[in-house]
Amino acid sequence: MSLFIPLWKNRLFGGPLYNMVKYLNLRPVLKCHWQEKGRENMDSNETRTAEGKRLFAFIAIAYGISFLMMIPMYIGKTKGLDLSQIVNAQMCSPAAGVAIGYLLFMKGEKRVPKFFMTVLVINYVIQLVLGIASIFFMPFGSAEVIDLAELLGSSGTSSDITGVSTKLPVGQIYNMIGQFILIDCSILLWIAYFVAGKERRKFAGLSRNNEGTGILMVLLFAGLYLVRTLAPGFVEAAITKTMPQLLSSYGDLVHNRMFWLSIVSLPFNYLMTIIAFLGEEYGWRFYLQPIMQKKFGMKIGIILLGVVWGLWHTPVDLFFYTEDSAPQMLIGQIITCVFLGIFFGFVYLKTNNIWICVCMHFLNNNLIPIITGTFSADVLTNQHVPWLYLIEILLLDFVIFGLFIFAKEYKKKKEAVTADA
Repeated sequence: MSLFIPLWKNRLFGGPLYNMVKYLNLRPVLKCHWQEKGRENMDSNETRTAEGKRLFAFIAIAYGISFLMMIPMYIGKTKGLDLSQIVNAQMCSPAAGVAIGYLLFMKGEKRVPKFFMTVLVINYVIQLVLGIASIFFMPFGSAEVIDLAELLGSSGTSSDITGVSTKLPVGQIYNMIGQFILIDCSILLWIAYFVAGKERRKFAGLSRNNEGTGILMVLLFAGLYLVRTLAPGFVEAAITKTMPQLLSSYGDLVHNRMFWLSIVSLPFNYLMTIIAFLGEEYGWRFYLQPIMQKKFGMKIGIILLGVVWGLWHTPVDLFFYTEDSAPQMLIGQIITCVFLGIFFGFVYLKTNNIWICVCMHFLNNNLIPIITGTFSADVLTNQHVPWLYLIEILLLDFVIFGLFIFAKEYKKKKEAVTADA
């Protein structure tokens, strides 16, 4: 630090100024100032290093492991095995990447809710192990099934009892176990949330801010989602003059007991499986969105985040969602994630409440089985995607979700809030 003091002697600053510093005995003050400045620079460097390590952990978990799991997914696909458990594990990977970054590289930070982060990591590890086991340690044949109604001693058929088949493929045993783990860890997560306290929740971006506005945003999303999902069918029915048949099919749907049971059970299912949907949103909206917007700007950042989010789905696009239209599925996924990400990002900027985005993500995944009347996530598997469908979703998603990029939240000139704010 002594290098800074002789600088006052040079011709640029002149001798009188140096004499004044010497006379007023400011050397100790200046020395302390530069020492403090040095400590600040060191702290800043350490912070940047920690942020870099956290980002590396996030990428390694969310992308590295997820893409490595394409190997067992390929093996399982060739054997005709159920891949649902690997998909469940991948859903939990973004939040696990964020949590590992907190636990490993912010050890000295007392405001980190360690219990909460630990639950996220433990759930992911168990889901991942179960996913691997579902491919390499499957004791049952892929075609073996059991009827739950018969196991309970019922004399009627399963469809007579519930309105939907209760035959369960035993090949999904690991997925069943994974669902129970999701429920258990979701309960633990809620406990960890309340135990953490207000300060830790705020530091980790878990505060329930602007809940009134958030509820309105959820209702808005539900309405937009229904328009996006139902509009193409009604347009097609109007063109082909099959509107009576379409209305009749929806009439049958609303008279199905499973329809109303599924609707009523949505809030309970949300609470009991919340860790899976926080698994994505905590990684994309809370952690990566501020980073992308700080680096590339509010609008470009959110669009690039949508691309990144869409590419992350590559393993499930190739081996789970479709069998015969992988290129269309990959492109369609990116289109959907870009425009859906614009709306989700808008809501997050407006509310600063990650739980609102988690709720919307839950609805996005769970409404389609109800609307289609299948009441099963199987409706998402083995889809056929025509090339013309990409034009349809491009236009539809842009009009319904994409226009929110012109909202005032994306026009802010100030720097995007960092992930730790």
